[in-house]
Amino acid sequence: MTREFDTTSLTHSQHRLKIHRDYLAHVFRWGWATRYIGVNKHRRVLEPGCGSDAPLAQSLMRVPGTSFRPELYVGVDINAIPYLRTRRSGTAAESTYRLYEHFNFVEEWRTLYTEYGQSFDLAVSFEVIEHMTEAHGDTYLWAINAMLPMGATLLLSTPVLGRAQARNHIREYTIDELHSKLTHSGFDVTDRFGTFASYTDVMNTLVALDEDDPRKSLVEVYDRQRQFYGDEVMACYLAPLFPDAARNNVWVCRKTFEPWKDHT
Repeated sequence: MTREFDTTSLTHSQHRLKIHRDYLAHVFRWGWATRYIGVNKHRRVLEPGCGSDAPLAQSLMRVPGTSFRPELYVGVDINAIPYLRTRRSGTAAESTYRLYEHFNFVEEWRTLYTEYGQSFDLAVSFEVIEHMTEAHGDTYLWAINAMLPMGATLLLSTPVLGRAQARNHIREYTIDELHSKLTHSGFDVTDRFGTFASYTDVMNTLVALDEDDPRKSLVEVYDRQRQFYGDEVMACYLAPLFPDAARNNVWVCRKTFEPWKDHT
């Protein structure tokens, strides 16, 4: 029987002090998204697939001051969210950060729509779409689109399908496939970053650059850095500059139309 959803959730306790490129890439993504939300003054944030640890919510709550924090963060996950039970009720954070556990966004997104409508100006989806079938992935993107007003932003990350996909992933996508999915789901891709890549793939890309490409000067820097940093750190080091060589990408998208209306 084909799995419809994989419920794997990355947690801090899995890695502890072990350095792993996938977890490092997650940490860097959460940090980047936290800054992105603050700098761009996104006030109402939706994260469908926030994870058991709700790490982005925790990161946002730890931002000094209030100017960079959203006025509302809503996170949902198909798994339990133990972090829910560690928060003190009745605080300002309780009203700002709302978490829904055991919530299947693909099947239950209309419940959120009834409560919040298109009030979110940013949606964040990190390492979620690969954990469901392609059909559910289509619905997932349409549902995100439905929760956003025109012109709002989606930040999405997922592995790039290469030689083989991870055993706990149900459907990974090539860059071209995901670009097509996003476009048909009502989004324009405005930017794209790599999150981790093998040292060999990045170095081969650097070496192949034209001599007048300013990134060519990074060959010696990259090689020198490797003499200190391990491969797990190096995997994340220059990956944002070379998304086509990366094993995982972050996509920055803007909502431009509403195809979901044909599927409600």
